[in-house]
Amino acid sequence: MKVGIDLGTTYSTVAKYDKQTSRPEIINNKFEKELTPSVICFLDNGEILIGEDAKDMQAGGAGTIAAAFKRGMGDNSYTVEAGGRVYTAEDLSAMLLKKLITDAEEKTGEKVDSVVITVPAYFNDFQRTATIRAGEACGVKVMKIINEPTAAAISYGYNREANKTVMVYDLGGGTFDVTLVKINKGNIQVLGTDGNHILGGKDWDAAIVKYVCENFAEDYGVDPRDDEPTKNELIVAAENYKKVLTKTDSVTIQIKYEGYSGKYTLTREQFDMRTQFLLNATKDVCMKLFSDLGVTWADVDEILLVGGSTRMPQITRFLESVSGKPVIDHADTDLAVAKGAAITSEFYCSTSTGVREVKISDVTAHSLGALAESPGGDRYVNEVMIKRNSKIPSSVRKPFRINPGNMTDSIDVYTLQGESRIPLDCYVLAKVAISGFYNYGDGAIIDVEYNYDDNGVVKVSAFQEGEPLIVDSEPVPGDISWMGGSPKDTVSTGPVSKNVVICIDLSRSMRNSLEEVKSAVRDFMTVAGTDENMKVGLVGFGDKVGVIRDMTPDSNTIVTALEGLKVNVYGRGTDGSPFSTAAMMMSNRPGGKMVIVLTDGIWGKRDFAVSEALNCKNSNIAIIGVGIGDADLGFLKQIATVEEGAIFTALDRLGETFSRIAAAIGTGSMGMRESAEGAARLRSAEIRGRLR
Repeated sequence: MKVGIDLGTTYSTVAKYDKQTSRPEIINNKFEKELTPSVICFLDNGEILIGEDAKDMQAGGAGTIAAAFKRGMGDNSYTVEAGGRVYTAEDLSAMLLKKLITDAEEKTGEKVDSVVITVPAYFNDFQRTATIRAGEACGVKVMKIINEPTAAAISYGYNREANKTVMVYDLGGGTFDVTLVKINKGNIQVLGTDGNHILGGKDWDAAIVKYVCENFAEDYGVDPRDDEPTKNELIVAAENYKKVLTKTDSVTIQIKYEGYSGKYTLTREQFDMRTQFLLNATKDVCMKLFSDLGVTWADVDEILLVGGSTRMPQITRFLESVSGKPVIDHADTDLAVAKGAAITSEFYCSTSTGVREVKISDVTAHSLGALAESPGGDRYVNEVMIKRNSKIPSSVRKPFRINPGNMTDSIDVYTLQGESRIPLDCYVLAKVAISGFYNYGDGAIIDVEYNYDDNGVVKVSAFQEGEPLIVDSEPVPGDISWMGGSPKDTVSTGPVSKNVVICIDLSRSMRNSLEEVKSAVRDFMTVAGTDENMKVGLVGFGDKVGVIRDMTPDSNTIVTALEGLKVNVYGRGTDGSPFSTAAMMMSNRPGGKMVIVLTDGIWGKRDFAVSEALNCKNSNIAIIGVGIGDADLGFLKQIATVEEGAIFTALDRLGETFSRIAAAIGTGSMGMRESAEGAARLRSAEIRGRLR
């Protein structure tokens, strides 16, 4: 039996195509439910619960809980320790997939041998290949992985004759994708896609947790989020409160913690106001896609909502107000992705004439490039081979010249994924060694071919005079900071000096978060203190900017300085920009340079801050923007100087975020990709090469 699986951040679903009805059908789990929670619970007695049972344990605070691990796919630094074992996100996804497949087999009485698995459109090569491996670990054939918005469009467009351009607005539990699709007589042509894989329904849940915990802390002086089991209970409960607010005007939330009991009412209006910045973040993604494709809202006929989080009334109101277009309300909001995968599983490999022919044309969400020298040979560049939003599968072949006198019999080729011309602002996907070519020292030409297959997975091959060459995969070096220099430079094998300035927003709005901020920076210093080559400085800013501690290798000095931090010291607002001060602190210092800025509000002089951030970029200073509370993700993206360097995270995950940044810097290179429950978690596989 072939099935389609929506492997979701919060819930997962299985569907199959029914040839008798010519329709996709959901296969219920053993609890007769269409949706299975993407949660795993490791009990102290060694028992492992997956799905509904694990969700119940999460609500009760029992065992070790793994949830939202989809955000860690492709990242071996994301781990869960339980029962003496360490599990990666790939391991956990394989366990969940096995559970879904087993339940489907028990329900249908048929053996599942082949699957189509869905992924967010914005998943990169690391994440896509990890998803394939997780499926194969279950002993089934992974026929295809398909983008979630594309699967939803297939489900919606199947058996429809209309000729329409539809924007698929896919807000899941942990990711957001927007895709523009042309539907014509059931055929699907994806025009383009974009997304934010650290934004999802969990962020709306986090806003509820933040609201009630801040009120509780103000009333009783203790924060329920400080206790892990209590926090887990609140996270699970917040999802239910969010659902209540989709149907009623208010919800009453009661919290009991450390002998205190608080009851708080959250109105839908308050909830909408507190999460407006999240809606604006989705709009930013939509407008970026439109800009890339050269279209406007006028080119969109309908908006198709996908994902359970789109049931919030604010979503429809917001989209109608910004677009002026009808928003499609349909019963399959949660199920369309799995049904589209089921349709794909049937027609993708079927030779039966009883299956309606459906043509699907998808695109890649990321440009694919090669590390190359600039025309003048003075720097390394990302030479884009296949542009983002190109149709897949896609292939480009370009010649590579070996200069006369060079007797090498092997060359190294680095594959990059990203839009920036600067290599270290991209994801360094792979390194391959190409050999087997003829080279007599008088100049040789080989052709290197880059491919995106129909899964959006990268392949590299090479040829000389049409004959295939040997292409061996090799691990990407831990330190690739040399990519930020010149090919004329001698690559140093010694330790790399690292300079980091942490800039903390100390405006009035930070007063309720300052203790968590101090704790997060302490976590950073705990990790950073193990690296003798790292120097850290501390800057505070509001309407003005001040140096709290100059650059120092002594982590204790920074930790001591944290104790004296107070809000309003530099003014109540955020008209000041810390970037030029941070740059000055690191000037004339050897090694890599990075600024980490933490803020929770709206900045006053944005244009000035963006201009200063650009100056930093031109000086090879990387900037990562970390936002909490009411921070504007769109603005964070403007000041971040590395690709995807804007992180919005929940306050209770701030310490984890800072610890992971520090760990990434300590590997000898710097960069980041983020994903964490509630908003952001850094992923070390893409943290390479930002410090240079």
